[in-house]
Amino acid sequence: MSRNRTSALLLAAAAATATLMAAAPSQAAPGCQLVIESGADQWMMRYEPFDQDVAMQEFDVAVVNQGDGPCTAVSRVELRGEQFGLVNEAGAQRMAYALVDERGGADVTPRAGQSARRIGVRPLNLAAGERGLMRFSFTAAPAETLSAGLYSQNAFINLETPDGRPLAEKPVTLSLQVPSAAVMGLKGEFRRNGGTPTIDLGELTQGVRQLRTTLYVLSTAGYSVSVASQNQGRLRQGASEWYVPYGLVLGDREMDLSRGGRVDVVSRRARLDDYPLTISVGSTTGKRAGDYSDILTFTVAAL
Repeated sequence: MSRNRTSALLLAAAAATATLMAAAPSQAAPGCQLVIESGADQWMMRYEPFDQDVAMQEFDVAVVNQGDGPCTAVSRVELRGEQFGLVNEAGAQRMAYALVDERGGADVTPRAGQSARRIGVRPLNLAAGERGLMRFSFTAAPAETLSAGLYSQNAFINLETPDGRPLAEKPVTLSLQVPSAAVMGLKGEFRRNGGTPTIDLGELTQGVRQLRTTLYVLSTAGYSVSVASQNQGRLRQGASEWYVPYGLVLGDREMDLSRGGRVDVVSRRARLDDYPLTISVGSTTGKRAGDYSDILTFTVAAL
């Protein structure tokens, strides 16, 4: 850069309730009396929307044949009139999920209110007095950013004979917990210098300048964005004591760089907000020519 020109470099561093139930003794096979002994009443998963594409967890159900004859059972899942899909307290659009009986990889998702009967599924075979373990995988892959909260659906895990006669059932609540979370980033014109986003202001002149750079925030609920200036709102020439004052506007919010600025957004829903960056440069009269810079540290936090 010419020795006779004053320039600046602005660095932006983005720093059911359920109860165990047993069916009456099976009429499918004399002496078969299948009972679901244990298993979680709520199948709960935690989903971190900015760290995970898919949430998946396995849940076990313990079964015992208390009769004096053998039992052969397959699993099905029913909703008993509830629309398919996980839903939160606000009643937003339902979210699809999948349930798989891991014994044979059978899809038991109740998309139509109950899972379809499948031929050739590997059954659970228990002799009199024998215990067995059934394992189910619960998977959700949201297609969009979810609002923070608990998404759930009541369902019934049914064990029945291969020809559809009931043996035992267990009510469960399928749940997905989405925590309050927020992430941010820059888009538009900037480059990276050693991993730090850098905005080149070119020749430094007094006045207001809207940058072609935007800070964006993606969140599951409310959030705060704070900004701190290394030089307390001044562009500094190297390690010298030459400064040019400047101000920053985040969207339509003026930031106090001398003490640190902050924006709070209160919301109960997921958000995607853009904050175009604007700076106002103070007087450059009588300033020494050279490169002037400051480091801004942005921090986002969920509320």
